Order: sequence, then structure tokens, then C-alpha cells
Amino acid sequence: MKTPSTDRRIFERFDVVGALWGVLELPETATVLNVSSTGMLIESNLCPPLNSVHTVRILVDGDPVLVDTVVRHCQPSSDGTMRMGVEFLTAPTMVLASIEQLSADKQREVIDAEASRP
Repeated sequence: MKTPSTDRRIFERFDVVGALWGVLELPETATVLNVSSTGMLIESNLCPPLNSVHTVRILVDGDPVLVDTVVRHCQPSSDGTMRMGVEFLTAPTMVLASIEQLSADKQREVIDAEASRP
């Protein structure tokens, strides 16, 4: 049996001229600290570059929804994790409706708490 050649010079090679696009997937779970209709503050172990674009998967009523975001700021927190502010590029109506519902529920809690004070 003949052993294969390990000489790579016999194969044709290509040089990349210009930008080469690729996809990097980092399945990192993050905790949402604050959310609005324009973006959210999340806590994660990673700190991506500022102004980088990422697709975030958000669970809305148990269903995963993909949202394109841009990293606007990233700062370390006291416990060693990173707090990252991301802006929504295009938020699906399902996500916006869920955020509005959370906001309405929060306002009701505040009103109920104020009404129960003597």
C-alpha cells in the first residue's frame, strides 16, 4: 500500500484578496438585566467588540426568536462578568409585544404597591 504524500506544494493554493466573510457561533447564555423596545442590557462572560453585529436568540413565551443587534457598550461588573448594552437593529413584533406586556405588568405592580401603602 502506498502512503499518501504530505507535500502540500503539489496542491493548488489560493490567496485571499480583500475581505473574507465568515460566521462564528458562540452559544453563550446571557442574563437579561433590562430590556426596552430599542435594546437590552445583558450580563455575559464574553465581551464582543464595540459596534459588532450579532444575532441574539431570545425566548418569547418559550419560542426562540432571532434578533439582530449591535453592541453599543461593554463594561465589567463587580462579579467578574461583563455587562453589555445591545441595540436592536430589527426587533420582530413578537418581541416588541412581549416587551410592552412586561412594561405594563411592571407599571401595574408599582401602582398596586403605592395603593397598598397607608
